[in-house]
Order: sequence, then structure tokens, then C-alpha cells
Amino acid sequence: MMLDPSEAATLQIIPTRGGAGAEVTGIDLSQPPAPGIVEQLKMVLADRGVLLFRNQDLSESDQVRFIRAFGETMGHPLPGVGGASPKDSRESDVFYLTHGVEDSEEYGKKSGDGEYKKKIGEGKLGWHTDLQYMPEPQVYSLLYAIEIPPEGGDTEYCNLGAAYEALDEETKQRIAGLGCVHWYSRKIPPVTHPVVRVHPLNGRKILYVSPGLSRKIDAMDEKESKALLQKLFDHCTQKRFCWTHSWSVGDALIWDNRCTMHQRHGFDTTQRRVVRRTQTKGEPVIAAS
Repeated sequence: MMLDPSEAATLQIIPTRGGAGAEVTGIDLSQPPAPGIVEQLKMVLADRGVLLFRNQDLSESDQVRFIRAFGETMGHPLPGVGGASPKDSRESDVFYLTHGVEDSEEYGKKSGDGEYKKKIGEGKLGWHTDLQYMPEPQVYSLLYAIEIPPEGGDTEYCNLGAAYEALDEETKQRIAGLGCVHWYSRKIPPVTHPVVRVHPLNGRKILYVSPGLSRKIDAMDEKESKALLQKLFDHCTQKRFCWTHSWSVGDALIWDNRCTMHQRHGFDTTQRRVVRRTQTKGEPVIAAS
């Protein structure tokens, strides 16, 4: 879809120096996005995986309106997982990932002198693709930064399309047509998705596995499966395929889960970190032929 000249005049998309991501300037996410803009952003997401918008001022309703331009929204299927709490939100499809100083087992008990124990690094969350364990994994995720600790808590993204393309031909042949079991919680049965999927917007082949959720290659015994998955994990988490974002208040990031995975770096969980998340519903995974 072509953009009107007035729409295209201020919008700039600047790829990062990393293997994933681009920064977008000239857009206010608190305003309804034009359809042409959304279609352009979707295509960049299919290629670069994640987009950064700085200095945004978003209410819950603003954030919901923006993500709904990309698809129908949903809440989290496992409330409370990873700090995903909807309790403070006014909309059912909004939830918060919150850490802060609390006198609790989760955040650290006070010591005898009344000071909170430091828990440096315990805010880390390993590599994963959002809701990869669902029959129809979600498509887009959007995070908005409300409170950010003075250091740590960065989010690192991996471009799984670029990772697939860089595989040697022997490995590409080996994984062609294979399925992998993904599982997270007893509350949701395991699901099998193709190891190599196709992005519906650009036809790109994508390596669709993650250390946090991919459990076993279907057609292999445990030993062979473990070795192959570790090889794929080691390959796709190379720095050449990745980009790390250091958060500031007002940052908004949207990413395409069909072609990325991400991890949160550790931080001192006695420091406040609050980000608001919204996401679109899932779709069937298209296997590469």
C-alpha cells in the first residue's frame, strides 16, 4: 500500500548496526496510525524483527489502539507467569511486568539492619519466543517502558530469518521437514511446530526454535535431539544475528514473534522496573516446504 506524501514525509526507519531491529522516528503512537504506515511497519518487522519508538507518552488506551492496528488483541494465557499481571490494568488485554522493592520472598527479605538484600542479575529471563507453546503462537508484542532501573534489564533480540539463511546447506537439509515439541506449563499441553517456518508476508524461511521453550525434535531420540537443538541455539544466538536495547522511560518496542526470539538481561530486582505489554492473537504456523 502506498503512503500519502504527508505520511511519508516525517517517517524515518533507521536499521540498527546489529543483526536485528530498526528505530522509527517521526511517529506519535498516541495518535491513530494511518493504514499505509501500519503496512509499511509490518514489512519492516518481517525483515528486521523489532522496531523501536523513543519518547512516547502512551496511556493504556493509546497502546491498545496502536497494537490493534496490527491485529486483534489478547491477554496472557497464563496470568502471573514472568510477572505478567493484569491486576492494575483497565483493559483485559493489557498487563504489566513489574519488579520493585517489596518485603517478600520474590524480591528479597529485609536484612537485620532494615536494608533490602541486593539480588543482582535475578531479573534475567532467558531466550524465548512469546507464546511459542500455544497451538497458534501470537504474532506481535508491544512493550512500553514506564519505570526503568538505573542499570540492567536490557532486552536482546535475535533475527531468526537471518539465522536460518546463514546455516550451512547440510544443516538446512537435515532440519527440513522436522517438527519440534514446545512446552512451558502443565496448564497447557505440549505442541509441535515446524523447525523451519515461513513468514506469510515475505515468504522468508525462519529457524523457529528457542532455548526456553523448544524441548525435543519429534523424529529423534533424546540424545540426538538435544545435540541438534543445542547446535541451533548456539548458531542463532551469535552476536551477528542479535541486537540489544537499553531501555529509557517512554520507549516502545514492537516485535514480530514469527521471526524473532528475545531475552531480558539481569538487573537488580530491588530496583523498580515496570513495563506495559499488549499483544495480538496468534495464527497457524506455516511449515517451510
